[in-house]
Amino acid sequence: MNVQDRILSQDLKSKISRYTGIFFKYFSLILFALLILLPLFWVVMSSFKTTLEINADPFALPTKLYFQNYINAWERAEMGTYFLNSIFLTAASLALLIVLAVPCSYTLSRFKFPGSKVISLIFMAGLFINVNYIVLPLHSMLYEFGAAIGVGTGITDNYFTVIVLYATTSLSFSIYLMSSYFKALSPSFEEAAKIDGCGYFKTFLYICAPLALPSILTVILFNFLSFWNEYILAQTFLAVEKSTLPVGLLRIMRESRVSNDIGRMYAGLMIVMVPVLLVYACVQGQLTKGITMGGVKG
Repeated sequence: MNVQDRILSQDLKSKISRYTGIFFKYFSLILFALLILLPLFWVVMSSFKTTLEINADPFALPTKLYFQNYINAWERAEMGTYFLNSIFLTAASLALLIVLAVPCSYTLSRFKFPGSKVISLIFMAGLFINVNYIVLPLHSMLYEFGAAIGVGTGITDNYFTVIVLYATTSLSFSIYLMSSYFKALSPSFEEAAKIDGCGYFKTFLYICAPLALPSILTVILFNFLSFWNEYILAQTFLAVEKSTLPVGLLRIMRESRVSNDIGRMYAGLMIVMVPVLLVYACVQGQLTKGITMGGVKG
């Protein structure tokens, strides 16, 4: 074999290796996409089928779109009430979280004062505490406090309590994410604002907070998913009529098995999933931008 043939053989092997790698990469991506999309398609399809059709063949397409499942889930199973409760709790918890987390992140990342390292360590330690492990002690403490001041279950069965718990249990992660972004901001912005006569509060409010908007949006999106799908706190602290969608979904699943109305259960699943899918589809670009920005600054 001469030199030219040897070079051609090496090029052929290189192309085969490259195309094989590309094939397996796309094959893996398609496989993982199918693993996610097929169950989702199954839920969508089943939500428009009658219980008889689902029991006859779960994988068959519906003969016609049966919208009564959604009416039954929204009205008879009270998913509409749970939906409004989830919107209110999620929006209020996000507002409180941002009010607390953004100034705290800015202060800990920009200023050094006695005890600042200890406070940072305490917040970072909160990353390793799962709220599911402490929900019962929290409920007992708040119930006893309510009994001591004479309000009984007024503290535990209360929207405000759940909102505060949602926001405070997410503070550690939010501060961790935003602190790295504030640290990456150039101090020249604050120096210019100081020259123009801005104090610390105005500098934060009009200069640093708007620059950190991608990071703030990322925190909002992550915690939106967390609050919207949260179950343990809502189940423990709220009465049935005040419950959120995940709690209502469990209720509708139990009732559907007893009443043999499986289509209503799948419709309830769709009511829970659709808002999350829509929000993520609209803001996934901003989510990626918020995560990557602040990592390295030139």
